[in-house]
Amino acid sequence: MAKQDTAGQFETLRKEIEAGDFRPVYILMGEEPYYPEKLCSIIMDKALLPHERDFNQTVLYGADTTAEEIVSTCERYPMMAERTLVVVREAQALKKLEGLSVYLDHISPTTVLVLLFSGKNIDKRSSFYKKASKSCTIFESAKIREEAMPRWIESLFRSIGHTIEPQAAMLLAEYSGNDLRKISVEADKILKAIPESQKTVTASDIEQNVGISREFNTSELTSALASRNGDKAFRIAWFFGESPRQYPLQMTLGFMFFFFSKVEMIHAIMRRDRIPSKDAAAKAGIYYSYAGPYISAVSNYNLPATMRIIAWIRECDWRSKSNSGGNATEGELLTELIGKILSL
Repeated sequence: MAKQDTAGQFETLRKEIEAGDFRPVYILMGEEPYYPEKLCSIIMDKALLPHERDFNQTVLYGADTTAEEIVSTCERYPMMAERTLVVVREAQALKKLEGLSVYLDHISPTTVLVLLFSGKNIDKRSSFYKKASKSCTIFESAKIREEAMPRWIESLFRSIGHTIEPQAAMLLAEYSGNDLRKISVEADKILKAIPESQKTVTASDIEQNVGISREFNTSELTSALASRNGDKAFRIAWFFGESPRQYPLQMTLGFMFFFFSKVEMIHAIMRRDRIPSKDAAAKAGIYYSYAGPYISAVSNYNLPATMRIIAWIRECDWRSKSNSGGNATEGELLTELIGKILSL
């Protein structure tokens, strides 16, 4: 297939499958299991009619089968159906994957074979992969970068006929990280909880149904620091300190590090290309709906200050993991860090 991003390739394959156009062998793999598992489900739903599945659909598991059994199953003829479907789940656990190479020499035209690697990739240096790349449809699902998650969440809700406010998307991204399956589950839970007539998911909906505060979260903390709103930043730090299990310091520092690293990147792009911060933010991969805090931070912290902040975040992380922090609690370490940032 032509080179596409993960979502684009998924859409291409989904449309083909739903139109009844099936490839003989699918290898579904990648660090992000959401898309491979979804494609596998779509194939299982569309390849055979319900009454055809008893005799023509076989589901095997890598740890419990062999390459020889898979090949033998694939060579069976369909019974009162157009095709047979063979799905191998957790294919990464299959011993002697190379044993499937013999099937690639004589692929059955009446069989659809799906090899599903859960959260794993095939070794691309292997002879099997090199052979498969010439005759099989290989779908590789890469992890989505965390900064891209709010946009992915927006696209997810659009695909199911809804929209989501930017702040709500940020909250859901913060809660779920870049775990697409977790986000999908939470999105389904939210849509079941709100009125059927409501088409826009708000920050309040996220707060009520997911369990994350729209006032006290790391996104609000970095926004407060970006705008030099000390009162708000210290309130959030106090709240985090009172709830260390829900808001562990390592998670907070990770988010702050990512935020100020992007601010540093914007400064560098502005210097290199001699463009305003808004355009530099776009070049840094920050979608315009979420660029406001980054642009404020660029205005309030010059490049040397930003670099110093990143160094302080690293130092705080080290202190929290070593004895150098003394008896200071996580909340106290965070409060100290915020005080140093706001002093610049």
